[in-house]
Amino acid sequence: MSYDLMVFNCQKVPCEFGQLRPWLHTHMEEDVLPEKTPALFCSFLEQIQNIFPPADACLEDQFHDACDYEIHEDFIYLCFAYSAAEKAHGIVKRQAKADHLGFWDVSQSFDRTFPVTLPTDRWPMILEAQWIPHGKQFVYHFEEVQKVLKQMKKVERSSLCLTDRQGNYIQAGGFLDASIIEVRMYTDASTYRHLRADLKKENTAEDAQITINHFQIPVPESQIFSRNQVCQLFLNFTEETLFDEQNIFWKTQNL
Repeated sequence: MSYDLMVFNCQKVPCEFGQLRPWLHTHMEEDVLPEKTPALFCSFLEQIQNIFPPADACLEDQFHDACDYEIHEDFIYLCFAYSAAEKAHGIVKRQAKADHLGFWDVSQSFDRTFPVTLPTDRWPMILEAQWIPHGKQFVYHFEEVQKVLKQMKKVERSSLCLTDRQGNYIQAGGFLDASIIEVRMYTDASTYRHLRADLKKENTAEDAQITINHFQIPVPESQIFSRNQVCQLFLNFTEETLFDEQNIFWKTQNL
């Protein structure tokens, strides 16, 4: 059983999910494959094939990451072993966004609700917290996020995480009007940084104590943010302006 993905030219391929599958079936059967890779896909293939080598040309010790590529004029169909599905899903989706291509989780193993993602898609995002029914919910605008942020008043409601369509996230942990803020931000399709917000360039203040999920966690006082500051940083995350705030420094965390 294979895990199948597709990246495509958003200007030429119908993006509505109801039209996309019959369109694909027609073109998989009838297209004459181009002799040369279309220019639109060259950057994408250069990056992806460094991680997922073509199955007909990879070394034996790379075979678990091998991919069958079928390159058409307006789309590329990718088939992976199911053991590589989760890794392939995130990396291919992020590289598609970087190269302004549409992305379709054909197998719908991870994006069952929203299998098609366009480069400009930001919403819905996933909001996760202990007190949310079933642990998480889709949110469609910042006001929904803000409403849940305002509920962080009790110890059992002390952490909240918002994840975008590409796997970047921002999370707040704290109690009442004191929280720490951490983010995971991808620097390319396969590499990310884990950062914590700080109001000082250097840590010079003595450690303070805040409570997260009943645990006392020592953090520099400059890394404790008010609820209003937390709301602003979550808003900046949704608007992709998180690192524009000049008074906040983002410090790498070692996991």
